[in-house]
Amino acid sequence: MSAGTALSDAASPRAPVARAWRLTASPTALALAGLVAVAAVLRFYGLGHQGFWFDEANTALLVHLSPGKMIGLIPQTESTPPLYYCVAWVWARAFGFSEAGLRSLSALAGVLVVPAVFGGARKLVSARAGLVAAALAACNPFLVWYSQEARSYSLLTLFSALSLLAFAYVLERRSPRRVALWVLACALGLATHYYAVVAVVPQAAWLLLRLRRERAVQVGVALALASGLALVPLAVSQNSTGRDSWIAHSDLGVRLRQIVPQLLIGTGAPARTELKYAAMALALLALALLVRRVGSPAGRGAALAGGLALGGFVLSLAFVAAGSDALITRNIIGLWPSAAVAVAGGIALARPRALGAALALALCGIGVTAAVGVASEYKLQRPDWRVVARALGPAPPAGATRLILIQHYRTLLPLSLYLPGLRFLGPGPAHGVRELDVISISSPQQPLCWWGAACNLIPSRMQARYDIPGLRALWRRRVRQFTILRLVAQPPATVSASEVSRALHTTTLRRDELLIQRPPAP
Repeated sequence: MSAGTALSDAASPRAPVARAWRLTASPTALALAGLVAVAAVLRFYGLGHQGFWFDEANTALLVHLSPGKMIGLIPQTESTPPLYYCVAWVWARAFGFSEAGLRSLSALAGVLVVPAVFGGARKLVSARAGLVAAALAACNPFLVWYSQEARSYSLLTLFSALSLLAFAYVLERRSPRRVALWVLACALGLATHYYAVVAVVPQAAWLLLRLRRERAVQVGVALALASGLALVPLAVSQNSTGRDSWIAHSDLGVRLRQIVPQLLIGTGAPARTELKYAAMALALLALALLVRRVGSPAGRGAALAGGLALGGFVLSLAFVAAGSDALITRNIIGLWPSAAVAVAGGIALARPRALGAALALALCGIGVTAAVGVASEYKLQRPDWRVVARALGPAPPAGATRLILIQHYRTLLPLSLYLPGLRFLGPGPAHGVRELDVISISSPQQPLCWWGAACNLIPSRMQARYDIPGLRALWRRRVRQFTILRLVAQPPATVSASEVSRALHTTTLRRDELLIQRPPAP
């Protein structure tokens, strides 16, 4: 093509359309689109297949309220900032309050993480590294898990990936617009989860180290940090409720040992030991390959991403040393994008390239295996209280009462979402009792990861018999992670908490362990 022809084409009104088409039809763009599709399938498939668990039940309750009541309750009921709940409030009114409707916000955020991570890796390392990082994000079972939960973690990951992307653009050219986009991503991340700070602070420190004389960078870092400081009073107020105190009371060594395996293969995957060691070996090999090429520009970019992840982890340890211990894998999920860029950089720089391709395929294969394995085995999933409600059946008829004892579980949520009229028994006996349903739950696959410690849930075992005056056993059923024993009374009986407590032999029953359900008012 001659220079004149090239100039003529560039001046043509169709030139921007042609350039956009070439970009859209490029192999890289097509590969990225395929990875986004894979991410969407893994995250949206079976999105509503089980009921809300405890944390999600809190989200479901909050978004049903008016905006004012919701904002007022967040400091008392949650340990995170309000942005996720505000977005979820709007989202639920557009897509529904069902399990799939509420979780679809997290699923969409999880899908968007893929192109965001691609962009950050492409800018810091190379387009090849971008595709590897996008593939790792699409297939990562830890990200898939939190993309299917109506909580803030998937949105936190997205804003962390976007802040890394904006950070990379600022390093390339520190224009006020680019700095403003980085500040926006940081502020949104901090307003979603306090632990976004472990992603924001290392980026801010590096920008000040490299570009401290740039006025736009100085102002941007100050604004980003100010957005975090503005949340301190709310954080202090929420911390005083002790909702996250179970983390500090659990074994720090166990939590630290869980972090790398969970970030690689999630929690509770089938063949967990084998997959864990295989994934860790592959990730270490990728990082070793990165060390060999760290002298190249692409290697330095990948190493920078790894340094950001390491710096954020060190900061989280500093919080522990300072007495603010909420260190658990899901809280530092915002470090995943930068860590993935470092691993992807090592894979992309591998020589021969076939070695890098094999590493990427192996890590993605392990991820898909773990994600599909968890999705297809209920024992590896969250406790499904919706099936418990179905097994218990409809509310008792008028004039009758149902008592429910969930052994070693002291909260109405989430069962009360599915059983209308459920409440604590309170003082005094229950009259007109037609049935007492005793529920026990099997042990979680992985301690300290979600429902066990967070819900004061101690794995319980069903007794052979419960001797309660006026009640006899009717049936015993196994439902997912639960065992349900139904005791019935004919004629209706009066039952007190002390009688139920005596039937438990070694357990002193608290009033908030025995639940009562009466028919809803007409």
